[in-house]
Amino acid sequence: MLDVHVVSHTHWDREWYHPAETFRQRLVALIDELIDDPPPVEQSYLLDGQAIVLEDYLLVRPDRREALQTLLSERRIEAGPWYVLADELIPSGEALVRNLLTGARVLRRLGAEPPPVLYCPDSFGHPAVLPSIAAGFGQPLIVLWRGYGSARHPAGDTATWMAPNGDAALLFHLPRDGYEFGSHLPVDPAAAAARWRRARDELAPRSMTGVTLLPNGADHHARQRDLRSALNALQTVAADDRVHASSLRAFAERLGAAASEVQLPVVRGELRDSYGYTWTLQGTFGTRAHEKRLNARVERLLIRDAEPWEALAARVRDASRRWLLDEAWRALLTTHPHDTLCGCSIDQVAAEMELRLVSARNQAEGVRDEAVAQLVGHDRVLARAMRDSWQPVVVIRNPAPRGRTGVVTIEIEEFVADVPVGPGSGTSASPQEASAQRQPHPRVPGLGPLQVLSATLEHRRIESPLHYPDNDLVRVTRAAAWAVDLPPYGIASHPVGAGRRSGARPIEPVAVERDALRNGHLAVRVHDDGRVSLESTVGNRRIHSLIRLEDQADVGDLYTPAPRPRDVRVQCRGVRRLDRGPLRGTLELSFRIIAGARGRGDRVADLSLRLSLDANAPFLRVNVAGENRHQDHRMRLLVASDVPRPEVWADAAFGPVRRVPLAIGPEESVVEQAPPTAPLHRYVSLFGRDRGITLYSDGLAEYESMDDGTIAITLVRAVGELSRNDLPERPGHAGWPGPTPAAQCVGPFAGEFAVHLHGPRDAATSAAIERIADDVLCPPVGFTLRAALALPAPVRGVELAGRGLAFSAMKESDDGQWLVLRCVNVTDEPVDGSWNLPFDVRDASASRLDESPLSELSSAGRSVAFHARPHDVVTILVR
Repeated sequence: MLDVHVVSHTHWDREWYHPAETFRQRLVALIDELIDDPPPVEQSYLLDGQAIVLEDYLLVRPDRREALQTLLSERRIEAGPWYVLADELIPSGEALVRNLLTGARVLRRLGAEPPPVLYCPDSFGHPAVLPSIAAGFGQPLIVLWRGYGSARHPAGDTATWMAPNGDAALLFHLPRDGYEFGSHLPVDPAAAAARWRRARDELAPRSMTGVTLLPNGADHHARQRDLRSALNALQTVAADDRVHASSLRAFAERLGAAASEVQLPVVRGELRDSYGYTWTLQGTFGTRAHEKRLNARVERLLIRDAEPWEALAARVRDASRRWLLDEAWRALLTTHPHDTLCGCSIDQVAAEMELRLVSARNQAEGVRDEAVAQLVGHDRVLARAMRDSWQPVVVIRNPAPRGRTGVVTIEIEEFVADVPVGPGSGTSASPQEASAQRQPHPRVPGLGPLQVLSATLEHRRIESPLHYPDNDLVRVTRAAAWAVDLPPYGIASHPVGAGRRSGARPIEPVAVERDALRNGHLAVRVHDDGRVSLESTVGNRRIHSLIRLEDQADVGDLYTPAPRPRDVRVQCRGVRRLDRGPLRGTLELSFRIIAGARGRGDRVADLSLRLSLDANAPFLRVNVAGENRHQDHRMRLLVASDVPRPEVWADAAFGPVRRVPLAIGPEESVVEQAPPTAPLHRYVSLFGRDRGITLYSDGLAEYESMDDGTIAITLVRAVGELSRNDLPERPGHAGWPGPTPAAQCVGPFAGEFAVHLHGPRDAATSAAIERIADDVLCPPVGFTLRAALALPAPVRGVELAGRGLAFSAMKESDDGQWLVLRCVNVTDEPVDGSWNLPFDVRDASASRLDESPLSELSSAGRSVAFHARPHDVVTILVR
């Protein structure tokens, strides 16, 4: 006998083929109806496992807050635990955690709790760490659809899913029709009998426990009007089974009890393979690539800059401003739903997504800058009133939990002239800009030699909450500097002006020729035909042609790439030196891509490729910037290696995962082909028996690893249709068809990468890859505090010790009572680690991801020790 839980629900894509405001109008009507005619007691209506729909409703109907709270507290309406139903393979692990923390915060304010289910009904695949995230939020069950169910998975509907660190969650897999399986239940007895036969034929053979789910709803559907009559008809024809209206909570509790009595199969790793069962839709990682890059950069700004500095500053001023970060995260998270972040929405949705990403960036930068000012003791009000006492200083922040020595990019501001603003400013004399540009290069005592990278004249303001801004013309010198012993997650300050420079210099400066770069680790040469060779100066390795550009036609849609070969020429138009050492050397290559017959052809893109080496650095930076002029094509950067037939490990949520090429059968391919591309977080590593190579990316989210050791990164994927039904790669419409001309991505594009040659995969190499990821993506940065009244004392922050432990988060806890510290063990070995803090530790506790304390940890003065299992995500609370 089957125990069939019928859960009435809606699947609510907040924005997709309509903008959010249009869908919100339908949402208001849906929830109004639920409040006016609530589900019976012990039944529920599920608002799709996300809490943002509650906010959207109350924005329009604040007068119905109390009625909504009542139904939530009675569990007749269910929502959460997510804030939004995110695309789970693109956001970082920390972003998924903030998603759940934000969802919990919304529900708490309404006096509600989510059902004990990590509900993921339509995400385009799932990260390997999801069972750990579920456990970290007290969610024993994960309900999902896409990404699971192929012939390579167990055949049943229920399994135990193991995370890389050994955490486990119960997995329940939806039927082939997913969350729509029980939509539009018939009232007519004959129709109900036929429908039940089809449903049971699907449910019964897959049931591992006898407990199953019949989801009654679909995309943006209100509650079925004749649901009670339809349920009565279904119950009558299903006399041998128990079919009953239920709730997601009741289903989870009953399934958990039944699963404890049977032996379930165990699955591990990412879930990105539902071929032959339902569409997996793994082709969206290169769609609207620039938006995914912007999202990754804003996430990194929040996680590595804004949250940590604000958490440290909160201790200095003994007051929290975490709600500003909550709002910045809220703006970012609204871009994470799978149709939004995936890029498979109408152009208006994409445009509004970019605005929200920029808003989140602006908010994060504001929080960071204010926190850094408070950490160095800068009083903006006092400084604004004491202009005659200003002493400009360069302030260098190190956003990594380890001390660092190396090249730092700093921005030095030097006063040129006061520039009045407002009435009377029209008669003020013009500053002498030309003479200002002829001034000698600035000096920053305490730093090693400076290498000027650029100099400009700009208007900059000194601001205060009690004054109008002071507007000045300043000379801004962007320079590379050699900094020694920067404190871990700390700040060092140096005066601008006369004085003795530090005697410290790099051991391995950069030598620059017309067509070559060299430091103590790497040698780069640009050949006459535009070919770039890379050589390791210490390991006898040489890659003869490191970089190529590839361009193909793409006749696909926003869901599915359909690349086709075409006649394309890539012309190298020259090389020039930009930065001449000794701290940074840069060569710039110019390229033009032309498609079509020989002769003039059609210009696809003009782009520049900048190759940079820093003193002492074991990696080569590769920066791409260009202008896309073409439609319906895919442009990729191909980076060669000397690691053929590699073992591939790619960074993902909370640590790297191994990726093995997926081979699917011909019958599966007829329904949907499996693309050779995969999601990319910060890096992808190739390992051989005696060597390896890692390619880092600052946010472009799609790569392909080829058998010959080449890594292809999607720079631009230009298509103009939301969905097509004529693709051999995926016959049929994956979404509502419509033109998306902005998705052709005509205009500027960019990407920043780095190449790192290293040894084979082991604990030491894994640790080194993470260190370099920080150096590439989270380098120390210096700015000028022009209105300083004194030289700030050094600020020492938080240090993480333990080989292979990668920093993940430092933030204030949601309740404001703790400093939250999180790291990930990226190795296959257990590791003993410690956090070393800038204050005496009174209390320390191990914690779940939801910041619930678990067990006390011993602390010694300013240090907290802990143990990390292989691939563990370790969260600690201190105060």
